[in-house]
Amino acid sequence: MTLLKTSCEVSTLRQLGWTIVQHTSAHGIPNVFRSRHWFRKLVWTAFVFFALCCALWQCTEMVLTYFSYPSHDKITLISSAKLKFPAVTICNLNSVRLSSLNRSFAMFTSLQDSGLEMAHRRNRSHIWNSSADFPDEYVQYAGAFKKFASEFNQLSDEQKTEMGHNLEDMLIFCNFHGQECNTSFFSRFINYKFGNCYTFNSQKTTDVEGNLISIEALNITKAGFMYGLHLELFIQQIEYIRDMTHSAGIRLLIHDQSQMPFPEDEGVNIPPGAETDIGMMKVHIKRLKSPYESQCTEGENVKNYYKDSYGAGYTREACKRTCAQQSIMENCGCSHWEFASPKELHYTKCNLSTPGVRDCVELYEFKFAHDDLNCHCPLQCMEELYELTVSGSQWPSTAFIGSFSRSLKAFRAFQIAQSSRRDNFVKVVVYFKQLNYELIEEEPSMTEIDLISNMGGLVGLWVGFSVCTLAEFFELFIDVLLFFIQRCLRKAPPEVYRNPYLEKQRPGYISCKTTTI
Repeated sequence: MTLLKTSCEVSTLRQLGWTIVQHTSAHGIPNVFRSRHWFRKLVWTAFVFFALCCALWQCTEMVLTYFSYPSHDKITLISSAKLKFPAVTICNLNSVRLSSLNRSFAMFTSLQDSGLEMAHRRNRSHIWNSSADFPDEYVQYAGAFKKFASEFNQLSDEQKTEMGHNLEDMLIFCNFHGQECNTSFFSRFINYKFGNCYTFNSQKTTDVEGNLISIEALNITKAGFMYGLHLELFIQQIEYIRDMTHSAGIRLLIHDQSQMPFPEDEGVNIPPGAETDIGMMKVHIKRLKSPYESQCTEGENVKNYYKDSYGAGYTREACKRTCAQQSIMENCGCSHWEFASPKELHYTKCNLSTPGVRDCVELYEFKFAHDDLNCHCPLQCMEELYELTVSGSQWPSTAFIGSFSRSLKAFRAFQIAQSSRRDNFVKVVVYFKQLNYELIEEEPSMTEIDLISNMGGLVGLWVGFSVCTLAEFFELFIDVLLFFIQRCLRKAPPEVYRNPYLEKQRPGYISCKTTTI
């Protein structure tokens, strides 16, 4: 009786498996069991096994591709009725006014001690003397300029601001989108190379005089020359230092409001005696964060001295300069004048005349210039660039120069001889060529839905699996699980006395109750 009972249970499990295999929607598997001849059964078994291996191999490749997080760039041209006007930074190519330098005995002596004049003469003499060693002369001139810059940047910000060119003296005319503008539209910062620099339409809350201003960005609703920013500037060439400033004009840089401008590395030079027209085309870039390849950041958990000092947002260049400043502070014990340094860190400016400091600073300057510092500076996730088209014409024209000279009588520059008008005045127009802008987005090449769809297509192609097929095998799993639960919960029949003689007279029937779940 015990053996017969076990046989009934095995038969029930076999029946469950046989039913699901014969009626499954997975193509190929039922043919293995329906085949009557052993050869056909073998062929179908080999084919199903081969198809299953191919499906697993290609699905594995698909999953590995997904976890490599591939991406692609999508370029879209977007039309807009209104565009945010960018920030425009201007710097005079001459950093220190000659009159203020003559009043400062210490700085005048520093300029003479630096040897700029003699180094410049030796560089010029190289053209006529082919036996001169040009690299050595160039190094001497660069060293002399660096020595003067080191002495100049030891001064306080107030002293450097006073010695530089003031916007009140330079700005003759300002017009934006047909409306007059003045110095209250500009904010000021000090650049180690150009001295006082002024930013139009920045996000700072104070103007050049320290007065509170609105930080709301200006917008443009019309494209074209007439609806941009028009500036007329007096560059004060009479204040240029002969042996330090070799070119005249304005350094102009167009950038996003939240970005810290670096005019020494970016921007264009605007010459005097010309009207320079700059047409812009905006390019907006969106990148993906980790784990995608660009691994961009918004500046979280990245040290940025330019945010601490100027309130500027994260950029890769600001991060690299912060990293260079950190390296110099930690290894040289001072802060470099080329990079931002928060006042709360209490590091003194590097003085190249101090023994040992010069070699240390030059080492890290070399590493920074060759991108040799161990800095983690990923790209920013959101970036706005401006493609520029620059053109120019003579300004003021011969016919207009008389009227222009008469209009300057109320300005400080009216004493300048008429013959030198074109040497001292700059006009620049910055405008959008069109209100369209280019959007470059980095997008995932494969999303979760793409992965599931591709895997479903591969498995369906090779072995005919679908979601319904998985549900069938899940149903089989539930049936087997319930079968064993019922078997464990089934109680053994109680022991009773049976008469063997009566049992012999009865026919021996075996009843196997099949439970269908």
